Amino acid sequence: MSESQDAWRDVPNLSLRQLAYFLTTANHLSVLRASETLNVSPSSVSTAISQMERTLGLKLFTRRHARGMLLTPAGRDLAVHARSILLHVREIETMGERGGSRAAIRLSIGCLNTFAPYLVPKLMQEVEREHPKIQVRWHEDSHDGLLESLHSGALDLAILYDYDLPTTVQAVALRSMPVQLVVPAGHAILQRERPRLSHMVKEPFILLDMPKTRDYFLSIFAAEGLEPRIAYRTGSFEMLRSMVANGFGYTVLNFSPPYLAEDHGRLASRPLDGPFRAQELVLARLYRVRPPSRLEQLVLTMRACVATLRASTE
Repeated sequence: MSESQDAWRDVPNLSLRQLAYFLTTANHLSVLRASETLNVSPSSVSTAISQMERTLGLKLFTRRHARGMLLTPAGRDLAVHARSILLHVREIETMGERGGSRAAIRLSIGCLNTFAPYLVPKLMQEVEREHPKIQVRWHEDSHDGLLESLHSGALDLAILYDYDLPTTVQAVALRSMPVQLVVPAGHAILQRERPRLSHMVKEPFILLDMPKTRDYFLSIFAAEGLEPRIAYRTGSFEMLRSMVANGFGYTVLNFSPPYLAEDHGRLASRPLDGPFRAQELVLARLYRVRPPSRLEQLVLTMRACVATLRASTE
């Protein structure tokens, strides 16, 4: 028997049940909430985690009295691998006839919160229709929050912009999202097909004041040697659009869907002309995690849905 064949004669000391209990606890950072999700006793979850820590010789959680739990660096690394292992075990279950009739691939997918309301419901419908064997739990978060969840193993995939992605992340392009100038409907600048920031820089600017987002949009002005006259800042995507529609200033976005709020003004957008590249909307995952077997089909579905996103035009 070859050395590679001998390697499989040793039964692993870790069980799939232990990995599932650990990963659920890592997602909730609470033994109690994990036990409720798994429908088992808290002591069963605690015992499984303690056994894993003894087997591995690693501390997976930092337990804080009355303040919940935190993953240690080793725990964060294990969570990524545990999610990948459990995902592929589910894929194995679909191989047999009996397994194929009952087992499903479960994925946790995150979406950037600025456009999740306009994209996720459509994706939910299309994924359920075209990929009934894939069960998706959807999440929405900020750019940094999505990357954090990918690295902690809480998410399998994330839909976000390709701005400032770490080298640990592989990104598959879904759609190009050129920078848009967003102004109140009827603004004189709309007579220009490709306006430039220099045409607007003296007018009041409303900044979407979110981590990464603010840096990206301010870099657009810097690329043209300009500095915006920031009149307002907001961390709310819809507040930003409402303020523009009501004439408080202009803004720049990569995506501005039609604004349909009655009695709250109207807005319109135009692609900006300038020395900056369009951002790509991407589907991201960690390089070190083996991709789901049906990822290519899922990407095609997502691209079709993203292509239907409409921008505000006059």
